[in-house]
This record gives sequence, structure tokens and C-alpha cells, in this order.
Amino acid sequence: MSIRIVQITDTHLFRDPDGVLAGVPTWPTFRAVLRKIQHRHGDFDYLILTGDLAQDEELETYLMLREALGDWIERCRIIPGNHDDPDNLRKAFPGLFPQQEGPLTFSLSTGSWKIIGLDSRLPGEVKGRVDANQLQWLRDELHKDPSAPILLFVHHPPVAINVDWLDEIGLDGAYDLVNLIEASPQIKVVCAGHVHREFIGQIGAAAVYTTPSTCVQFGARSEKSFDTSSAGYRIFQLDDSHHTAVHRLSETPKGHIQSS
Repeated sequence: MSIRIVQITDTHLFRDPDGVLAGVPTWPTFRAVLRKIQHRHGDFDYLILTGDLAQDEELETYLMLREALGDWIERCRIIPGNHDDPDNLRKAFPGLFPQQEGPLTFSLSTGSWKIIGLDSRLPGEVKGRVDANQLQWLRDELHKDPSAPILLFVHHPPVAINVDWLDEIGLDGAYDLVNLIEASPQIKVVCAGHVHREFIGQIGAAAVYTTPSTCVQFGARSEKSFDTSSAGYRIFQLDDSHHTAVHRLSETPKGHIQSS
């Protein structure tokens, strides 16, 4: 049985539908990505949103996001990023976050695979962290299904992506999570957002990916910069192994900031 997963990340939406981030209007590019998903991959099994959903972190913005997702809500799973308010996420998506406190995580089994989402939000910080309690929760989830291959989502990538300014705001104290992944060969894939660019790496037996934003893309220079790559999303096809690809909008959105 083949399972199709779509990941979108770093939408950076505003309550103001005309809001822009670094020169990019975030709602139009987000809606364009949704239309492309509907056209190309609308038969997905799950849509995973991996954080930084609301740049302003307002409840109204999350409610607008919920409305935009429409009938897809039941197939959605969400983890927060550093630009997310957990209380407002819970209010806007009560069916996805029935717990009233604690990390906003998820775990689901589909086909032969298990998909797990971690909460790497560190309040008041741009960088992230996965604390000891959450690591123990992850161990418990692995032990429940020791033969299931794992696709693990987290907002902040647990490895350096070799862009200095982005690595400085990555996952703080990633060592413990990396050790757990290395010691758990059933974790086959780790996928993150946060860095607004595509990256491929490795931790032990696990392939590591990052995914473009649905709005502005970050550059590869050592200081903060942007590039002109189009907004995009990632798909995974899960069967006896995993297959993944990034899909982008065909045109660079109007107003996209140039590298600086």
C-alpha cells in the first residue's frame, strides 16, 4: 500500500490578506501552492504543515488558514514553528490539538509507516529545542511500533545546512535528538522547515530533508539573504521505501525580493 504525504511549511500568513514578508505577498503564494497541490496531488493521504504558519501569530490568521484548507482539515496534521502561538493554534484547530497543554505533537500510523511530528518551538526564541520529556515521548512512540518505518517531522532541522546565519538559529541542543535518531534505524526520514530552502542530508540511517517555504526563499550566503526561487512544497511517496520530490510554482511571484 503506497501512501502519499504532502508537506507545506513556513507560510508566514497575516490577518491582513495583503501582508508581505520580505517583499513577497504570503497569502497569494500560499493559495497558489494549494491550487497546485489540488491539481497535481489532490489525492494525498495526509497534508503536514510544519510550522511558522502565522507571521503575526493572531487567532484570526489561523482561522483564515483553517478556512483556506477547507475539506482537507481531516487529512491535515500540524506542528508549530517559532512564528506560532500554541494557544491560538489550539483554538483554531481543536480537532487536531485535543490536549489542553504540553507540546503540539502528533503520531499516526498509515499503511506500514508511522508518521510523527515534534514540537521544536522554544518560547521567545527564533532557534528551537526538543526537550528531554519530548524525547522520551518519541522513544515511547518508537517502542509501540518497533517494526514500523518512521517519517519524522520537526520545524527546526536537527543538522547544519551549511548556511551560517540559518545554522545559528537552528535546533539548539540537537545532539540528544541526533543520538536518538542514530540509535533508531527504524527512523528512515527526518523532514524540517524553518530554513526556507531545499536541503538533503543524513543522520545515521535516516535521510534528512528541508523544504522550501510557500512564500519567500532564503539564500545560501553566510549573511542573511534571499533568492529568487519560487515557492514550493514537498511530497513523499511511502511504500517499501520512500520517494520524495519538491514541487515549485512555475513562476517567481511578483514582487519577490532579489538576493542582497
